[in-house]
Amino acid sequence: MAHAESITKAWLSAVVALAALTALGALDFPTAPPTVGAAEAAGLRRVDAAELSRRYAGRRVLLTAKGELIHLELRPDGTLDYADERSVTDTGSWSVTARKGGMLCRRYSKQMGGRSCDVYFAAPDGVHWFGYDPDTLQWSDTTRPEAAE
Repeated sequence: MAHAESITKAWLSAVVALAALTALGALDFPTAPPTVGAAEAAGLRRVDAAELSRRYAGRRVLLTAKGELIHLELRPDGTLDYADERSVTDTGSWSVTARKGGMLCRRYSKQMGGRSCDVYFAAPDGVHWFGYDPDTLQWSDTTRPEAAE
């Protein structure tokens, strides 16, 4: 019985440690204004379609509004690989459109189904971008190049 208790304690410790490491990683992300209006009121610069096309590709990490960390590799040919902190992986595609002042759209093959788009504002630190749902205008994610971790 003592051995089983020891294993249970070790397992719980590992879960707590993983949660703590995930939370620490999330601390590296600045707090985003909650809405597009708040981002504009704060004087944040809107990232247009030309800049999205030039700078979004590559390895990126996102912190979502749900608190999930997502790692993306976005290739110049429009394909992407997705991996999240729960070890869920997927593939898909990404594109930039000039609609609504410039949006980045992603579509995943299996896990999430439909297409999702964001409009982005540059954070004051010059590294992070705050993403907002173009329909609800609510904050949806904060992203940065993976190397900026």
